[in-house]
Amino acid sequence: MQVCSRLVWDCIKALQELGSQNKLTLAWVPGHKGHKGNEEADRLAREGAGRALIGPEPFCGIAKTHVRASIDEWMDGKSREWWRKLPQQRQAKMFIKERSARLTDDLLGENRKAIRIIVGLLTGYCRLNKHMSLMGLAEEATCRFCSEEEETAVHVLCQCEGLARLRFLILGEENPSASSYTEAPLSRL
Repeated sequence: MQVCSRLVWDCIKALQELGSQNKLTLAWVPGHKGHKGNEEADRLAREGAGRALIGPEPFCGIAKTHVRASIDEWMDGKSREWWRKLPQQRQAKMFIKERSARLTDDLLGENRKAIRIIVGLLTGYCRLNKHMSLMGLAEEATCRFCSEEEETAVHVLCQCEGLARLRFLILGEENPSASSYTEAPLSRL
């Protein structure tokens, strides 16, 4: 038998101790039907409930859902604070202002290749000339579409004049803000 309640466990132990030297019979007694023992138990319960509580606080239990919600809220706050104070990830912070359950769900709904491309663009760690030149894999960081600025994800996704028409056809605007990519569902991309 598996017992999960401390109160039930204590009752079982008390009954076992009593039963080791006495013959016990347990019987169910319907409540509020005039049975002397049950009426006495009800009276004592009411009397106990009316007294001031003695002992360490809190006096009443806390629901697990409340505890879990409080922990989740605390973790979200700590996560947001950590993200804000993190000195790195300048480009990712332009796109991702804070943790988003919707963005996470959208990403996890994609295949591995799409996730790699999206995360690469959001963080800047992808096969664009700026990143490739920093790694020594490209000679120039200049944008291949406009040849005017460094080819970063922010430039390609938000500013490049050579891609303005394509952005307009896909997104409905020529120069979207970086945060607009993660504020809207990824399906629009």
